[in-house]
Amino acid sequence: MKNSKDVIIPQAHHELLRTQHFAMLTTIRTDGLLSTNPVGYVFDGEKIRISTLKSRLKYTNIKNDSRVAFCVQSFNNPMHYIELRGHATLESDTDRSYFRTQYLNGSGGVEPPEDLDAPGSERIIITIHPSMVSAPTLYGGRFHQKNDEGTS
Repeated sequence: MKNSKDVIIPQAHHELLRTQHFAMLTTIRTDGLLSTNPVGYVFDGEKIRISTLKSRLKYTNIKNDSRVAFCVQSFNNPMHYIELRGHATLESDTDRSYFRTQYLNGSGGVEPPEDLDAPGSERIIITIHPSMVSAPTLYGGRFHQKNDEGTS
């Protein structure tokens, strides 16, 4: 559910969020230091969601302090990125259905291995609620790289 302080991610940046499947998530540790980790995610056109295990530090950090930063960088142009700052909410993924969706999205349709998580592991879904969006294309996009087929 959209919080009154949530900002809408500009349509111009939806393609970047849809075409990349990995990002960096920064959380605040209990000692006040920052912790940044790579994460897979899914952007559905409105929300960004991340599957993780309750045993991960990012889960503990968000439970204690929900403030986060989330950053996605273009593979074709390292100067093009989007950063979302705001807070995160947590919800259970008891049947692992969201985890499966995220895994299929990032793996090109390959099913997740049944034994990927340790027995008894619990999955949760992190939802990012941005209050600030920063999405510059630095240096006029002049560092845009062509893909393997010679197109951008």
